[in-house]
Amino acid sequence: MKAADALFRLLEETREHEVDCDRFLEYLAPFLDGRIDDPVLRERLAHHIRQCAECREEFEIVKRALEP
Repeated sequence: MKAADALFRLLEETREHEVDCDRFLEYLAPFLDGRIDDPVLRERLAHHIRQCAECREEFEIVKRALEP
């Protein structure tokens, strides 16, 4: 049942306008650098990270690579 619960949670959190993986990766560097001025886009990117394990992993890898 845990897999079904996770699927239902994702379906409930689906939004009308979402960022796909390609667009997320396009904005990954500016998102990490805080160079995105549009609060709606920032929230959509943050939402995508919460929903997509692959992009979340990519985000964490790049973030760690950029840390001093």
